Amino acid sequence: MDTPSNLNLKENLTNQYVAYLDVMGFSNLVNKGNVTRLESYFNKIIEILDNLKIQKSNIQSFLISDSIILITPDSKQDFLNLIIAIRRIQSALLWKKILLRGAVSYGEVFYNQKNNIIVGKGFIKAYLLESEANFPRVIIDPAIIKNFGKDKNDFLNEFNSLPFYYNYEKRLIYSKSEFSKISDDAIFIDYANKTIKQSELNGNIKKIYETILDNLYIDQKLYSKYVWLRDYYLEILKKTEFYVSQDKNGSEKFKTSLSVWIQTFEGL
Repeated sequence: MDTPSNLNLKENLTNQYVAYLDVMGFSNLVNKGNVTRLESYFNKIIEILDNLKIQKSNIQSFLISDSIILITPDSKQDFLNLIIAIRRIQSALLWKKILLRGAVSYGEVFYNQKNNIIVGKGFIKAYLLESEANFPRVIIDPAIIKNFGKDKNDFLNEFNSLPFYYNYEKRLIYSKSEFSKISDDAIFIDYANKTIKQSELNGNIKKIYETILDNLYIDQKLYSKYVWLRDYYLEILKKTEFYVSQDKNGSEKFKTSLSVWIQTFEGL
C-alpha cells in the first residue's frame, strides 16, 4: 500500500490539464431531499466516467458529492479529449435538467486514485477559477491559450472549424457572433451545439427551455444566471437559423422548428 513517504511528490508533480466541475443548485437538491434527481445525477456521471475508462482515455477522474475533477496529460490530443469529455458531461446532465459550472486550468498536479490524493498548483488554480465562471459554463484559463499559439484566434483555429465554415460538432470553444447578447468575458466550452445541430434540434432543447422557465422567476441571484443561459441558446439558435437559411437544400421543417424555438426563448 502506498504511504505518504513513498508517493515521491517531488518527482511525480507534473504539468497537466485539470478540470474542476461543480453542479449548480446541488445543495437545493440535497436540502429538498430530491433523491430521484440525485440518483439520476450520480448514475449518469458514473456511467460517463466508466465509459472514459473503457475507452482507455488518459483522463483520470475523481467524483465527490457535487464536484467532478478530471485530469489529463500535457498534450494537444489529451487536452482535446478533455474538452470533448466535458462537453459530453454538460450535454448529458442537461437531459436531467442539471447545470454545470467549472474551469479548466494547467499546472503541476499529482493524483493518486488509490489513496484519493490530489495536490498541486494546477488543481488549486482550477478550483479557484471555477468560482469565476459565474454562469452555467466551463471556462478555460486564459493562460492555456499560449500553449497552442500566440492569441485567442490561434486557439480557436486549433480547436474549432475554420471561421468560414460553420461545422457544428467541431466547434468546441465559444466564439462570439453578431447574434450575441452575452459578454465576451471568458473563454468557455461551447456546449449548445450538442443540442442545436447542423440539421436537427436535439430533444433536450425542450428540457433546457423548461429548466430556464423553472428557475428564471425565483430570485435575482438565479435570474442573471438563467438570463445568460437563455441568451446563450438564443444566439446559437439565431446563428444556426442564419446559416440554414443560406442552404437551398435545407429542411423546411428544421427551419420552421428553429423559428418556433427562437420565438419561444425570446418570450422568456
